[in-house]
Amino acid sequence: MSGRTIGPAFKFAGSKAAFNAVDRFVVTIGNTLIVTTQNGDVFGHDVSGRTIGPPFKFAGSKAAFNSVDRFVVTSGNMLIVTTQNGDVFGHDVSGHSIGPPFKLTGSRMAFNREDRFVAMVGNSMIVTTQPGAAFGADITGRDIGQIFRLNPDLTIRLHLKVWTNPTIPIQNMLTRMQDLFGVAGIGVVLAGREDLTGAHIFTALRDLDVVPTCPAGQLTGEQIQLFNNLDGVGEFDVVVHFVRSTSPVLNGCASHPENVFGAVVTQVASPWTLAHEIGHVLGLSHIGGEDTNCPGNNPRCCSTPDFTRLMTGCGTGNIVGTPVLVQSEIDTLRRSNRTRES
Repeated sequence: MSGRTIGPAFKFAGSKAAFNAVDRFVVTIGNTLIVTTQNGDVFGHDVSGRTIGPPFKFAGSKAAFNSVDRFVVTSGNMLIVTTQNGDVFGHDVSGHSIGPPFKLTGSRMAFNREDRFVAMVGNSMIVTTQPGAAFGADITGRDIGQIFRLNPDLTIRLHLKVWTNPTIPIQNMLTRMQDLFGVAGIGVVLAGREDLTGAHIFTALRDLDVVPTCPAGQLTGEQIQLFNNLDGVGEFDVVVHFVRSTSPVLNGCASHPENVFGAVVTQVASPWTLAHEIGHVLGLSHIGGEDTNCPGNNPRCCSTPDFTRLMTGCGTGNIVGTPVLVQSEIDTLRRSNRTRES
């Protein structure tokens, strides 16, 4: 192959490979062609140029011999076996030896009946289905990450109005949002971006007065004035205003007029503020259970925060790693009238 062009077919010289009735799966690690059989024996052929070397049998463990074993792929020097119920097992391959099996932690993979093919792209396991949808999960060490959708069937359009550039680059926030919303099968499209940072532009709205705690549907006069700026905003766009600050001080605020869906993100926002505030716009609330046994004079004391969740109410700046969207949140996002069919 050259770029996106497939050259003419050619026949390899050397040994035949994978022609026995008991041969079940064929994969590669580096320049080695690997054949697993129904009884779990594993054979290899070293490939040099267009020549296939003689077969050899791997020492060590059997692999992929259970009737429930469904797909076999490789990642680096790891032979990976997925089963019909989605469990994923691995074998480390060293030279001509197969290591003992181990179970990968994390997400189950390729367990739906409509799942058709499994492949590796870098460290991502990709599953394609009979209808054509494709899903993936990143593998780190012996752990399979959260499943995401590669070809989302729904889309949200963002229109950005930048009054002040945030400390965290907007592209950083946008990429994180795209990665996380992809888990829900929602693509995030940048529909437009307007630069309002110029010194000649009216500046009072850069430091925005908001209603304390940012209750839904309650807006100050400055918020209403801000959201009246609809230049270039499409009918179904969600508009995000990047301002310098709010008073009271917040990282973001998702209160918006009834006829304009959008949010405000401030200069001190965290990498996850954009995704969090758009989550509110699309119908998500803060998660429960973070204010256990709080005193009456401080009902939102964040005594038991959960910083693994995007919709934590205790500060997105405290989120550890990539946050989670649970299924009920995914369902809410997908039902929003701001998400459209791709």
